[in-house]
Amino acid sequence: MSAPSRTLRVGTIRSQNPLGRGGAIFTGVEIDDNGNRIDAKAHVVVKAPHFLLQGSVEAGQLWRITGVAENNAIVVNGYRLIESTIVPETMELLRPSGEHLVTLLAECDAFKGIGFVKARRLWDRFGEDLYALLDAGAVNRLAEVLPAEMAAQLADAWRRWGDTFTLQWLQNRGFTVALGRKVLEYFGSRAAEKIEEDPYRLISFAADWKTTDTLARHTFGLAEDDPRRLAGAVEEALYGAFDAGHTCISQTQFGERLGRLLGAGCDSVLIARALQHGDAAGAFLHRSGQLHALGPFVMEYGTAQAIAERAARPEALLSRGELARVLDDYQRESGLTLESSQLDALKVANANPVTVITGGAGTGKTTVLKGWFAVCRAAGWPIFAMALSGRAARRIREATGQEASTIAGFLKRFDPKEAPERAVVVIDEASMVDLPSAYRVIRHLPDTYRFVLVGDPNQLAPVGPGLLLHELAHQVGIPRVELQQVKRYSGAIAEAANAIRSGHWTALPDDPREPIAFLPCRDEDINEVVLDLLADHPHDSQVLAAVRNAAAGGVKVLNHLSQKRLNAVGVELLLWNEEFDQCQGTGLRVGDPVICLANDWDKNLQNGSLGTLLSVEAPIPNPAPGQVLGRIRWDDGEERELTPDLLPNLELAYAITIHKAQGSQFPRIIVPVRHSRLLDRTLLYTAITRAQRQVILVGDVGAAKAAVEAPPHAALRQVALGSMLVEILEAM
Repeated sequence: MSAPSRTLRVGTIRSQNPLGRGGAIFTGVEIDDNGNRIDAKAHVVVKAPHFLLQGSVEAGQLWRITGVAENNAIVVNGYRLIESTIVPETMELLRPSGEHLVTLLAECDAFKGIGFVKARRLWDRFGEDLYALLDAGAVNRLAEVLPAEMAAQLADAWRRWGDTFTLQWLQNRGFTVALGRKVLEYFGSRAAEKIEEDPYRLISFAADWKTTDTLARHTFGLAEDDPRRLAGAVEEALYGAFDAGHTCISQTQFGERLGRLLGAGCDSVLIARALQHGDAAGAFLHRSGQLHALGPFVMEYGTAQAIAERAARPEALLSRGELARVLDDYQRESGLTLESSQLDALKVANANPVTVITGGAGTGKTTVLKGWFAVCRAAGWPIFAMALSGRAARRIREATGQEASTIAGFLKRFDPKEAPERAVVVIDEASMVDLPSAYRVIRHLPDTYRFVLVGDPNQLAPVGPGLLLHELAHQVGIPRVELQQVKRYSGAIAEAANAIRSGHWTALPDDPREPIAFLPCRDEDINEVVLDLLADHPHDSQVLAAVRNAAAGGVKVLNHLSQKRLNAVGVELLLWNEEFDQCQGTGLRVGDPVICLANDWDKNLQNGSLGTLLSVEAPIPNPAPGQVLGRIRWDDGEERELTPDLLPNLELAYAITIHKAQGSQFPRIIVPVRHSRLLDRTLLYTAITRAQRQVILVGDVGAAKAAVEAPPHAALRQVALGSMLVEILEAM
């Protein structure tokens, strides 16, 4: 008896080269001749040997597969599926993926109402003929799949917005859907012309070097020494360094990066030619033995110039007598007594258009901010308070009563035509601010605007490239004050934090009842120990992890295990899946802590807002965009409706990254510790200083000790802001 055959539409690619032996492993669903799914509860895993494949497998392709299936029942996202595993005897590619067209129809606003399910049904029914049907406006044929009115709307929209040639060009040349979408959005109908002219333009669309180089050499036929390839490698080397945090790079390191990009056949002659091409094209500048990509140089020098110009012209807001009176009133009304360094900080900020105020955790930076806002109000100057993260901005409001926003939110709303002629800009948690953010704020605001930067340079360096506060904190010629007297912290947590901040490791007790403790364990035991500690005090504990994806101590695995341990019976939030025509799970349950991962101005939620899922609604087919799915109580005390548009930005928050916690406080924190490229003293210091009552570290003591005693990652960044400031100030 011959093996059965079936037609499969490829879903996800598990591996294009399992175990290095070629072939592919992918999932698919069986469809009939009309493109309809035969069984919504069944899907197939295909283990395709290399000798049956003549190219790569792509999502959306149709394959005719012959082979015997081994069936197993599994549960995925809350519903039962039958998974069939097939090692094919024969395979035939029936139809390319069409994912470029499917994605365009599903996601482009011009084709509203189509969605992925209907777009795939169209492709499964008509395949490549769909292009011709759309070009011809064949409403009757489209209506074989779509309602008649929707078919007419699609034909009309395609007449205005469709681009058959470019979509087929992208598909036939192996572009990924994500990359093709970016190219199409930017170049439109000229995409083919522009990319064929210089394939290395793809680097500008966030295409990685390997993808770009493969397309350029194998699809477009460029030689290894083609000037366009050499220029592309120069750009990738420079901006690769920028993505790694550096704003400049030595010529030696630049040559090493070029060598890795150009590959095994690269020699010193080819590197020299690449440098010549880059120099002639103005891709970089030489300065003090370093190479600067043009874009980062403009940002860094422009930021340095704006800061230096303010630092060179002291100008007081209030007279000494007026300042003394305002500060006396502030202390009397607040019941606080400012210590000498806090008074110094306020005096320096009053006297200078740019001031840097630094200090460790608990040294009274917030108290200084409240006093500074009182000074600004007494002087009649408008205040723009901001921070990089939404959570830090909200903390300014809660701690000082001053309205604040994220930097991105401020820039989005700032209108030069309606803005005040003069103002004071306060940036809190300035250690988090990278060069692009600093440039957008400092360089582009009027020179009558004053700046006060507040933060701790011993906390985490910016996620993005460059350094701001870290460079300014010790810069001669920049008005600055360091707060050193610890007010909020005392005892063991403060002692450990100060030691770590200074690069000294001190032994910590292994008793989980102590204010700060370190429980040593193997990497494979970290998750279990963390879960036990979390289960002891689940409502006032927060797990802070260095990384998201690690199998031991990563945010994702700890969230999954924590929910399973602490909230396995919570009512699950379900959604209606149109393709499967049934409910599917979301991974969120009533009682789960959640975190918002993006700013949502309409809902007054910030990236980093924390909440608890209070209730869920029964799922309904095809919910409207504003359909209420449940309710969440957020950490600002407000209850808000959960709607479909918010759901993609939610994640479990039993564990969050230390970066997300920066600027926040929690009664008790638990910190998994293991070797990681992200682990350094600033990460541990930031984590420890988030605790109000107790800190428990879990894992590898040796990794923690090595991280604390090594230079912080920020010290390894190659930046030029400080040297540029010196150069500009000396020339004034």
